[in-house]
Amino acid sequence: MQPTTETVRSSHEQLLREMKRTKGARFNASKRLETRDRKRTATTAYASAAVIILTLIPAFLPSPPFIVGAINLTTVAFSLLILASSLLQTSSADPVKADQFQRCALEINSLRRELRGLVDFDEGTVARYSARYDDILRSYNINHDDVDNEKYRLEHPDEFPAFTAEEDKSARRDVNKQKAAFELATSAIISLTAGIAAAAAAAASPFGERLVELVKRLLSQ
Repeated sequence: MQPTTETVRSSHEQLLREMKRTKGARFNASKRLETRDRKRTATTAYASAAVIILTLIPAFLPSPPFIVGAINLTTVAFSLLILASSLLQTSSADPVKADQFQRCALEINSLRRELRGLVDFDEGTVARYSARYDDILRSYNINHDDVDNEKYRLEHPDEFPAFTAEEDKSARRDVNKQKAAFELATSAIISLTAGIAAAAAAAASPFGERLVELVKRLLSQ
């Protein structure tokens, strides 16, 4: 039985939709991995600068033992953070994967424009373009995460009318989760370093020295 014109047109439109969503998700994946790599680099840089600052504090500000202990503990913690961040950044190869996602999305987009521009097409034409689409996907041995699909859905709500407000809220939370984690780490590094530096500066002031001596006398009684 020969497929009807409506069936062929439906297959054509369905393939265009699949290409559009895959292309959008892969562009999102490329951007996400590029952002993650930049944020990991920033976190490592902030932690490295914090280690240098904390190491120099005792040399310029005479610090009581409890501050020196806090400096040593924080320096070790930041050094471990630098090591873990560097290893994760190297093993994940985010820039390479981001480039693959970008090139894959561009090829899909080019094929989709070609298919969309056809005026006359039949079942065989749609099948050939579907095979070419599958070949592009197979040529890139990577796949985007669910969060990339969720971001695409949030960017194109008109294409997903069946999703509820609660599902949209959950998807938005997933999209923002990674961004919040890196921002929290950077804020913690800056706040902790600034707090220790301020405590050391206060302890080195005349008032701070008297306060430290008073605490020592109270503890020795």
